[in-house]
Amino acid sequence: INDFFDMPYDITAGKKRAVHEMPKIAFIGIILAVVFISVLHLLYLKEILYIITYITSYLLATFYSAPPIRFKNRGLAGIVVNGLIEKTLPVLAIFAFFNHFDIDTLIFLAVSFSFGIIEIVTHQIYDYENDLTTEIHSFVTTIGMDKALKSYKYVICPFSGMLIVLLCFIISLKISYAFLLIIATFISYPVLQLFISKGWLNRGKKVIPLYISCMNILINTLLPLFFTVILSLENRLNTILLLVALGSQYYVIKYNLNSLKKKALIHFEIFDDT
Repeated sequence: INDFFDMPYDITAGKKRAVHEMPKIAFIGIILAVVFISVLHLLYLKEILYIITYITSYLLATFYSAPPIRFKNRGLAGIVVNGLIEKTLPVLAIFAFFNHFDIDTLIFLAVSFSFGIIEIVTHQIYDYENDLTTEIHSFVTTIGMDKALKSYKYVICPFSGMLIVLLCFIISLKISYAFLLIIATFISYPVLQLFISKGWLNRGKKVIPLYISCMNILINTLLPLFFTVILSLENRLNTILLLVALGSQYYVIKYNLNSLKKKALIHFEIFDDT
């Protein structure tokens, strides 16, 4: 949906998307099929809070790029909505489904939201020139690149880092085995810094600060795989979860391994001195 409504802007900016070559009837058919399947599974589950969260997420995701609201063209509101629809509301839906609401729920939601903010601001920083060309009033184009970089470097990333450390602490208290994985990830940061300083690794494309990149890999890749392995060992029926997790991370792992073979790392700093 986002690519569809962004089509005129992408064409102006010289971007090519798969949806540009897709017949309109095919696109509509895919959307209707997704809506139909979504309605069926919501009717089957009958979890009110889950349904409300799910529908809210879909509506916000649609109006993020669709007129007349088009949140992505509304500065600060755009990154807030994106932070909600990308990670926060899907995570809330999981907690709602299992009816689990505790302090760890709030921490998970806060970390999810912060990751969403980091990703969308990073995206807008790199799309700054294109957004100016197409007159998209993103958060970054609204406040300017200098202010956006300062906010990103001194507020958004450090605050997100503190939330992630807190989440890791909570996870370690609940699952002692995870402590070793978390420590290993945090140790990787100075090790990678050393490798970079020695010239053994290249930064590759500069995207987000290195310490956030390490935490991102931990939260979004390593810990989910670790948890599914533990669940599979406890009950063989949970092996399906492990297969799903492995499948979802296949291209991420493949991309990272290919980068390492080239002695280059992804998700590195926008800032040279970070």
